[in-house]
Amino acid sequence: VPVTLSDRAAAVIRERRHVERGIRAEGDEDAGGERIRSNYFDLAMIMDYWSEARLNHHTEATSMLYGARECARIALEEGIDNAVERHRVAGEALAAGLAAMGLRLFGDQAHRMHNVVGVYIPDGVDGEAVRGRMLTDFAIEIGTSFGPLHGVIWRIGTMGYNARRDAVLTTLACLEQCLRREGFAAPAGEAVAAALDVFA
Repeated sequence: VPVTLSDRAAAVIRERRHVERGIRAEGDEDAGGERIRSNYFDLAMIMDYWSEARLNHHTEATSMLYGARECARIALEEGIDNAVERHRVAGEALAAGLAAMGLRLFGDQAHRMHNVVGVYIPDGVDGEAVRGRMLTDFAIEIGTSFGPLHGVIWRIGTMGYNARRDAVLTTLACLEQCLRREGFAAPAGEAVAAALDVFA
């Protein structure tokens, strides 16, 4: 899938072009704009790859290019609308299951993302111990948060490959067991049942 730019966009990008001193050819000069900080997203440099100069001063991350192509192929094969709906349903099912488990969801649910559910760590529960048990016992990783929410909420993703019925149901069942071992009285089976209702 080609990436195209307008002439106007290309001109703006070229204004940010910088060439590292160690690889400058005779006549290379920096443009006046702010330096592009990311090597892999430096379109000014990448345009030189595709120009008549065919510049290639470092090894490209070809595995990233193959990965990007495969992601695009999968998305097109499934269909964008189908992928969006799959993520919506998986997120709704996870949220319903967490609520049925007796957990409090984080944030305004009317404006929640479909691919991540934030949930408060219950009082008296060691959030890191639960995360560790999920990973060690079940090979499921759930995230903590950052800044003032670190240790206050978990972030559980339903994105990409994990936006699947089996992944959501397994995560809920395993989290229930981990919470019960931490002393939280999660009602047995309610989380999975609530998620199944969403998937029905």
